Amino acid sequence: MKLFSLDETPYEPVSHDPRLKKKVIVKDILPSISSISHIILEPGNIVTEHTHYDFFEIFYCISGSAIFSIKRNLFSIEKGNLLFIEPNEPHAIIEVLRETKFLYLHIHVQK
Repeated sequence: MKLFSLDETPYEPVSHDPRLKKKVIVKDILPSISSISHIILEPGNIVTEHTHYDFFEIFYCISGSAIFSIKRNLFSIEKGNLLFIEPNEPHAIIEVLRETKFLYLHIHVQK
């Protein structure tokens, strides 16, 4: 059994945009899960389009809403939605409508 606390986890910059911050709750807990993070985005924050070749991303929206672009198609993500992004899918967060909190999982592709 392992217990982790969001309150005791420091913020760190997001790798592809250091202006954005996240709390990485745990790293390398299982062979396939690289990290589990808590992300808070404010109105005006964006994440430019990018692609990951070696991992999946899962965003669970805890609160708020944001607009994602996945393969240039727009998706409104709100509280209770789970977004699954596959390797090689170009994606971006193009608009944050109000403060939005995500639980984020970074999962390695199994080879």
